[in-house]
Amino acid sequence: MPQIVADPPSPFCCHLFPGDGIQEYQRCSPDPFLFRPRDARGRFAKGNSGNPRGRPRGIRNPRRRVPDLAARPLSARALSDLLDRKPHLLRPLAAQLLPPPAAVDPAECLGIDLASLRTVEDCQQMLATVLAAVARGRIAPVEGACIAKRISAWLRTVSRLSRLACRLRGSPQIAFRPDERERPD
Repeated sequence: MPQIVADPPSPFCCHLFPGDGIQEYQRCSPDPFLFRPRDARGRFAKGNSGNPRGRPRGIRNPRRRVPDLAARPLSARALSDLLDRKPHLLRPLAAQLLPPPAAVDPAECLGIDLASLRTVEDCQQMLATVLAAVARGRIAPVEGACIAKRISAWLRTVSRLSRLACRLRGSPQIAFRPDERERPD
């Protein structure tokens, strides 16, 4: 039978073949120097895992994960046993079972009733109260800004109602207009 000869290798890859021709007993299996500790049956040997780099970053530890009670409800006995084994799960599991805490309106904490605001002076007084509460630390600056936005919206409503009342009465307009403020010279 005639011997089949392949084309000679390209001169660009000659450095890959140190010798001429193909060796008679060349291995076709994977690299023998690659470290893969397996036993005779192909399983990983004892003490060597299949994931040598470990758990990737961002993947939470499965032993610390909180079970989702909505997706897979647990019986009372199973839940009690789980909390006996893992007491650190009590707070996150309770958060799933209990309703969320009611949000407290910071305006109510200060005793501000936006429905009682009737005039521009009332709005200015309430804004001064909010500013003083923020300065004393009774409410956070973000909460103060939220209340101030609500008061300014109420102020726009009051000024529009005042202009509308003046038009309906036919009297000259005396209401406050935010765009026509007097500026000191």
